[in-house]
Amino acid sequence: MRLDELAPRVCAVVRSVETDDEDTLRLKTLGICVGRRVELVRAGNPLIVKIFGSRLGLSAELARRVRVEICLPDHCALHENEAV
Repeated sequence: MRLDELAPRVCAVVRSVETDDEDTLRLKTLGICVGRRVELVRAGNPLIVKIFGSRLGLSAELARRVRVEICLPDHCALHENEAV
């Protein structure tokens, strides 16, 4: 699925980035690369994602080019320390 299709508060792993070299480099600089866990905080344009505990805005156009796979809740590193 695409990053912009995630529901808010859902964690996913980046599986591929389908952009040209310039946008791929831009996404890598932001921390969005294959194997990275991300969480959608807010949908829209720009959408807000959480990576490494930081939030950043990302255009919906660029987010459409990032393919992700939803994490299983019991195997998600982003939520390991959120014990209730």
